[in-house]
Amino acid sequence: MSHPERGTIAETVAMIRRGELTASALVEQSLARIAALEPQIQAWALVDADGARQAAVATDHLAQRGAVLPLHGIPVGVKDIIDVAGLPTQAGFAPRAHHVAQHDAAIVARLRALGAILLGKTHTTQFAFADPAPTRNPWHLEHTPGGSSSGSAAAVAARMIPLAIGTQTAGSVLRPAAYCGVVGFKPTYNWFPLAGTLPLAWSLDHLGLFARSVRDITLAYAAICEQRVDATGREVAPSLVVLTDFLDRTEPAARQHFLATVDQLRAAGAHVREQRLPIDLDLILDVHHVIMLTEMAAAHWQQLNAFPDAYGPRLRAAVETGQLVPASLALHARRLRGEITRQLNDLAQTADALVLPTVSGPAPGLETTGDRSFQAVWSLTGMPSISLPSGLSPDGLPLGLQLVGQRACDRRLLHVAAWCEQVLPELPTPPIVAASLAVDG
Repeated sequence: MSHPERGTIAETVAMIRRGELTASALVEQSLARIAALEPQIQAWALVDADGARQAAVATDHLAQRGAVLPLHGIPVGVKDIIDVAGLPTQAGFAPRAHHVAQHDAAIVARLRALGAILLGKTHTTQFAFADPAPTRNPWHLEHTPGGSSSGSAAAVAARMIPLAIGTQTAGSVLRPAAYCGVVGFKPTYNWFPLAGTLPLAWSLDHLGLFARSVRDITLAYAAICEQRVDATGREVAPSLVVLTDFLDRTEPAARQHFLATVDQLRAAGAHVREQRLPIDLDLILDVHHVIMLTEMAAAHWQQLNAFPDAYGPRLRAAVETGQLVPASLALHARRLRGEITRQLNDLAQTADALVLPTVSGPAPGLETTGDRSFQAVWSLTGMPSISLPSGLSPDGLPLGLQLVGQRACDRRLLHVAAWCEQVLPELPTPPIVAASLAVDG
């Protein structure tokens, strides 16, 4: 049997169009990979094997009539704060264990319309905050996959699925993407409706995508948005601005790796200059934190009063703190946010992309989901950002390169990312996954 999980989404859909592969076969391959690796990785809150098989049969009937869709037969996982009709949306919260969604979230309905097969719900930290999910990092089971989109990143890294949906309020798409060695893309704020997605902080929440290549991300993004986006990348080398503020917060080995990666891009022709942020980074992070806490408090205070013992300690403390923030401080943070966004977006207009490490270092242990300060700035401003695997740490854990673009210039950022991806080394398959693939032949 062929192994489409080793190719791109476009190649897989082309195989279906030529009659060399079926959606049913793809679903069975994904279910087999899950059966082999899920006991160790724990990426899934729920696998809907029966529903996926039924959807695959219907999708195969379409293909037999010559109707092949942009994501035809592609197995997809969605973070378990996103509604899928007929399945529970648990959000890592015990009182929601039997809360069955009546309707698909907007993003789920769109994926179905594109021919994707919804395989199930991937684990999230509780309500997409910071209390760790049970998911393990496919590169090393004693390290975090990051959060809050823990299961989405891990499932893609483990070759269980080629595409997954997550959300980001601070760093919940890019950080797990970097820790798990996959591509994570957070488009411009409000790029697609959040209807049917449980909120954490309304003005910060973004939908995001996980895949194993920029080409796959670009194909999925373009299909979802009904846009034409060239996935081959730029022919002309991009101009890049390295944000040096973040290097002060990067662990020594990771900083050395990042600088070596930038040198690779420069040697390939990229025009690189260094610059500091026009606003103090600590102030930016404080503004994000105040807005996030107050919006979390607004979303959760009633439920916290009803189920105090069901809340994880980090989320409970954040909601309780958010209730104590004075209205004057919350309003001041929002005023500052406007100025921060204006200045950083102006900076992004001076180059094709801003560049910084995605994470401060490789994935830490299971007691945390990692440092969100490298990603939260772009959640605050709503600017598009993408993480590319850039190599491995001395301990053999993935590291990531983060690119940031102007608001509403997502396609331009994807072109830059495709160019950079061609320069960067391809990561090996995670050892635990490689062993499973070897068994499958």
